[in-house]
Amino acid sequence: MFKKKKKPIAVQQESVYDVSGKISAEAFEQVGVDTGAMESIVRPSISFWKDAFQRIKKSKVAVVCLIILGLLILGAIFAPMLSPFNYSDQNVAYSNQPMMFQDPNNGKTHLFGTDALGRDIFVRSWYGARVSLTVAIVVALIDCLVGVVYGGISGYFGGAVDNIMMRIVEVISGIPYLIIVILLMTVFERGIGTIILAYSLTGWTGMARLVRGQVLSLGEQEFVIAAKTMGAKPSRIIGQHLVPNILSVIIVNITLDIPNVIFVEAFLSMLGLGIAPPQSSWGIMANDGISVFQSYPSQLVIPALFICLTMLSFNLLGDQLRDAFDPKLRR
Repeated sequence: MFKKKKKPIAVQQESVYDVSGKISAEAFEQVGVDTGAMESIVRPSISFWKDAFQRIKKSKVAVVCLIILGLLILGAIFAPMLSPFNYSDQNVAYSNQPMMFQDPNNGKTHLFGTDALGRDIFVRSWYGARVSLTVAIVVALIDCLVGVVYGGISGYFGGAVDNIMMRIVEVISGIPYLIIVILLMTVFERGIGTIILAYSLTGWTGMARLVRGQVLSLGEQEFVIAAKTMGAKPSRIIGQHLVPNILSVIIVNITLDIPNVIFVEAFLSMLGLGIAPPQSSWGIMANDGISVFQSYPSQLVIPALFICLTMLSFNLLGDQLRDAFDPKLRR
């Protein structure tokens, strides 16, 4: 390593340039290599997950979405328990009452008013949140489990096994979801379990395709080849080497899959194929609010706001998680 000698300006002008007009070698001196600076730690070493979580905490959108979803989950758990009303209590004498209506019999206030049967809309909204979030989270976890196992096996073995398994996925994906729901409704009773079963039969195919593609891309990496050379079993390679390396992709896909399940559950409930009355869900409340929208618009606006707010929060959170987990998308 060389640096230019510091000399007075007058001397430097005389000695720096040689006869040909080029800078002479005598104008520089060798200072060597600074080994201390080379070995110094400029930035502290942090793990991938810690770095991702730090990026999430710095994102205002992700923090706001997490707060909203946390409040929705807490409200879905505790609001129906703490409310003085029950989601199925009917009082036709006080039907279609406005927001902040106070019951003259007991002095209790209906924060969101009452519906056509005199039921409290506030407690029904939070009970509907409990149903919708339960269905969405359970279905997402089932789809994740089945899709990761199926896609991991297909991508790891490849060849004929991969072709056969992917053809099965294409056949299942080609079956319309509504047909499966209608067939199951004729056999089983309407309820949360039937919706979860119906969606889980076909919802895992997207996760399987995603995991299969990620496993194919990682299958030729050095750590996988080393594990095969050392005689590791396929289950160990998939479970301890491949799945942890695609866990961030799986988490993002789950976050983006939950809003789809919430929308499907609300859509089925509006069609009369979802939760059976007198149970409450956002889809049933929206269906009831459509018939009285011109006279009592709040009965449709309230469940619609719950659905939109939940879906928007999950979608925005999924986008922020994707940016935090994917190094190519980091700003």
